[in-house]
Amino acid sequence: MDSGEERRPRKAFVWTLLTIVAGIGGATGAIAIGGSGTYDMPPFRAELRAWPATSGKTEIAVRAPVIGRARAEAGTHSAPIDFRVTIVGVSRSATGSELAALRNPRDLMTVLARNDSAAVRSFAIKLGVLALGGGIVGGVVVSFGRWRRIVGAAIIGLIAVALVGVAVKATYNADAFAKTHFVVDRGSLDILPSSLPTL
Repeated sequence: MDSGEERRPRKAFVWTLLTIVAGIGGATGAIAIGGSGTYDMPPFRAELRAWPATSGKTEIAVRAPVIGRARAEAGTHSAPIDFRVTIVGVSRSATGSELAALRNPRDLMTVLARNDSAAVRSFAIKLGVLALGGGIVGGVVVSFGRWRRIVGAAIIGLIAVALVGVAVKATYNADAFAKTHFVVDRGSLDILPSSLPTL
């Protein structure tokens, strides 16, 4: 009788641990697979991408037909996720200084930061939904039909991603791009922004 009672808490602990791992693993996998989207970040159109990582880096890039990609990266935050922002188009209403920013990573980050709130919010919501869905899938894998484990894994996945988001917001430093410069696949930055598609 005593041994059975001792086994029960141990078994509950194992299932709790499995649920936590399933929730975090499912959320991580879902973000790795689906964590991307294209958004308007006036005066630019940009593809945003996020994936689990240990480095806490952001890559900023400009993609154009002639040069391929111009890219720069910096360690911008202390959280287990990396980001990529790729400019894929520019508005006809862009000012001269905004167009000039396409040649300098720090200046480009400054321009994006002024108008990124709606895009960042939409992207964060997408990541939250992915985390919730991934947590549900992880919960199903370990649940054996127990709905509480499914719900628990989903909530854990969402909380884990929310905590990562809080850490990113608290530690993000765009000034990390101050000492960076764009590396171009081919050609020269001089052709920007004329080679970018206009919106």
